[in-house]
Amino acid sequence: MNGKQLRDERQEAGAAYVEALDAFRDAWARLAAIDRTLSNQNVAQGEAIRSWHFSSRNRLEDGLRAFQHLDFAPRILVNDWHDHAVQISDRQIEGFK
Repeated sequence: MNGKQLRDERQEAGAAYVEALDAFRDAWARLAAIDRTLSNQNVAQGEAIRSWHFSSRNRLEDGLRAFQHLDFAPRILVNDWHDHAVQISDRQIEGFK
C-alpha cells in the first residue's frame, strides 16, 4: 500500500467510525432510556436494576472523551447523548400503564 492508498483508506475508516458512533449513540440512548424509565419510582415500584457505572452527565462526558478523534469526531457532545435518552425515557414514563 502506498501513501495515497493509506490516506484514502483512512478517510473510509474515518467515515465508518462516524457511522458507528451514530449507531452506538442510538443504541446507548435506547438502553439508557429504558434503564432510566425502570428506575423511575412510579414504574419500578421498588425494583432495582443494574445500569451504567457513569450515572451522571459529567461521568458520561468523561467516558465519551475516549471516543473522540481529532479529525473524524473531534467533539462529542454529552447533551446529544444524554438528552436523547431523557426524551425517550420521558415518553416511556408518560405512557406507562
